[in-house]
Formats: sequence, structure tokens, C-alpha cells
Amino acid sequence: MENKKKENLDYIFQEVDETTNVYNNINQNVDELFKVVGTNLENAERLNAVPYSYWRMTFKELFKKPLVIVALFALFLILFFTIFGPLINYYPPLNISGDTVLPNPVEGVAPPYYVGPNSQFWFGICGDNMGTWFRGTDMWSVVWTGSRLSLLLGITVAAINVFLGITIGAAWGYFKWLDPILIEFRNFVGNIPTILLDILLMQLLSPYMKQYGFLIVVFLLSALGWIGLAGFVRNQIIIIRNREYNIASQTLGSSSITMISHNLLPYLVSVIVTVASTSIPAAISSEVGLAYFNLSFRVSDGDITLGQVLTEATQGMAWMSHPYLLLGPLIVMVPLTVAFFYLGLAIADATDPKSHR
Repeated sequence: MENKKKENLDYIFQEVDETTNVYNNINQNVDELFKVVGTNLENAERLNAVPYSYWRMTFKELFKKPLVIVALFALFLILFFTIFGPLINYYPPLNISGDTVLPNPVEGVAPPYYVGPNSQFWFGICGDNMGTWFRGTDMWSVVWTGSRLSLLLGITVAAINVFLGITIGAAWGYFKWLDPILIEFRNFVGNIPTILLDILLMQLLSPYMKQYGFLIVVFLLSALGWIGLAGFVRNQIIIIRNREYNIASQTLGSSSITMISHNLLPYLVSVIVTVASTSIPAAISSEVGLAYFNLSFRVSDGDITLGQVLTEATQGMAWMSHPYLLLGPLIVMVPLTVAFFYLGLAIADATDPKSHR
């Protein structure tokens, strides 16, 4: 009986010892988990996740789309050949001697000069229908020489139109007292044919074309070219200017410039990019229209543009039997327009914060 009691006591004490060891281990683990290591404000505020960056996420979303890479590559090729194309395979498109410009037919090519693309003349020869200045000259040299001036003109006009359109449109939509003035101005200008204004201005400024030709054409294309974008920006700002966060910002004393630059325009980045993306090809196309009505640069002054090349190539019906005459200008203008249009849509999606995940 005593032995049995002794065994029971030993078992109880063993269980107590094991329980005590378990509690000691738990306390030890808890102490290790909640061990005080000191305070460090820098470590306390450090984030394990990568901080959000609007522009980093914008570029990340943009380059996710393979067609963006294709569009950028197409634009790079056009820019590369615009700069270096005439140096690769060059035949002087015009023979300029002092103030006189004479046709410079390629040697060994007889009239009517219709020679298609080959190993020597990559875009062919300008045909007899292409006027005194272009016929018999190398289309490759003509196209890429004209692309230089057309791209420079397009970038300059697009920059002016976008700047004026955004600036005037933002003021137009924010300041209510400007609204009736600019609406009447837009209605007045809209009722006058643009081509009539261009003809009138060109007649007045034609004596200065030789000296200030580039500035005059830029003025013709940008004098009223900003109105469309300005009206679009005005409509968008009217929609959002009375939202709660803008009213709160005004109540706190934000100036008009701060309201426009910090509250309104950043909200419209994606929609403005969509409209502005086609400004460069639109400016080049507008110059084509001016060239068709002989309101653009003068070849006699040594200035060549894609508009002049297209205008001369479509003279008569020769281009139907010799379609290569249109190949050179269109191989620049079509990819340029499509690439800018798609890039505009892609950038508009990428700049929308809702697409950032």
C-alpha cells in the first residue's frame, strides 16, 4: 500500500515538473518574441513595400503593351532616316546656285524619268509630272530632305498649339468672365473659312517668305490651331471645377494659378494627352493642305516639304500608272500618324491612376 502511494506521488511530481518545464519554455519563447531592442524612428517609419510613384507606375503600364514598343521603334526609324537618310544614299534633290534654283535630273535617266525603286534609287525617280523642280531627281533624297522641314514644322506648331490650347483653355474654363468673350471669338472665327484667312494672310506676308518663310508658315498654322484644344480643355474644367475638393481648396485660400496647375490640369492629363498626341501629324497634314493651294514654302527658295512632294506627285494621272510616286511621302506620313495616334491612346491609359494596381 505504501509503495503504491509512493508511486502515485512520484507520478504527480513528475507531471508537475513537466508542466513547469512547459511553462518555462513558453515564458522563454514569449520573452524572446517580445524582447525590447530599443527604439529607432527611422526603422519604425521604414516601409517594406516599394513606395508608390505615379510616373514609375505610368511608364510600367505604358511599356507593358507590345504595340507601344512597335510605335516607338517606327518613330525612331523615321527620325533616324530623317537625319541620316540623305547621307546614306544621296543625290542632290535641288541644285542651288546663289539665288537661283535649277532642276538637277539624275545623270543617265532620260525623260519622262519614270524609274521605279531599284538598288540605286531606293524610292525611284521623280517623274515628269512632278514639276520643274522635282522631275528627274532622286525620290529618296527628296523625301527625307522634305521630312526634315516637315517634322521641324510639325513639332514647332504642335508645341505652340498645345501650350496655347492648354493655357487659354484652362483660363477659359476657370474664369467665368472669360467664357462669353472667347465663345464669341470662337463663333466668329468658326464662321470664316480657314482657307480664306490663309490666302489673305499669305497675300499680305508673301513678300517676306524668302527671309521669314518658316515663321510665316508656323504663324499660319498656329494662329487659330489652338482653338480646338482650348475648347476641349474648357469643357473638361467646367465639369470638375465645382467639385468638393476644389471648393475646399478655394476656401483654404488657394490662388487661381494654384487651383489650375495643382487641382484641375493634373486631373485632365490623360484626356489632354489623347487630344495632343495627334498634334504633330495634324500639323504636317495641314501643311500638305497649304502646299496644295500654293500657300506653303516655295521650292524656288530651296525649301522642300512632304506637302510639296505629295502635291507634285499627284499632279495629273501619272501616279495611277506609277504608284511608287506616292510611296515615298506616304511611307513617312502613314506610320507617323498611326504611331502617334496609338501612343496617345496608350499614354492616356497609362497616365490614368485607375489603371495603376
